[in-house]
Amino acid sequence: QAIQRQLEELEERQRALEIFGVKLERELRGESDSGTKDETQMLHEWFELVLEKNKLMRYESELLIIAQELELEDHQSRLEQKLREKMAIDGK
Repeated sequence: QAIQRQLEELEERQRALEIFGVKLERELRGESDSGTKDETQMLHEWFELVLEKNKLMRYESELLIIAQELELEDHQSRLEQKLREKMAIDGK
């Protein structure tokens, strides 16, 4: 549940970055009338945005791996329980 919540928060942050990225791209192309920022500042923001997006993608991958690991541990536990039950039945 905690991992699912973290994944949802991560998805929300990624959406916000995507919206900001689209706005920034338009400014860089001159499609927006944002004359307050210079190109160097916008490029710096763009690269920071790309770095943040990559960081979030790596974190998402880590969370998915952890979730899969927990799922496998749970599956293993259930299989071990079934094996113990079978061994108990066969031992009688």
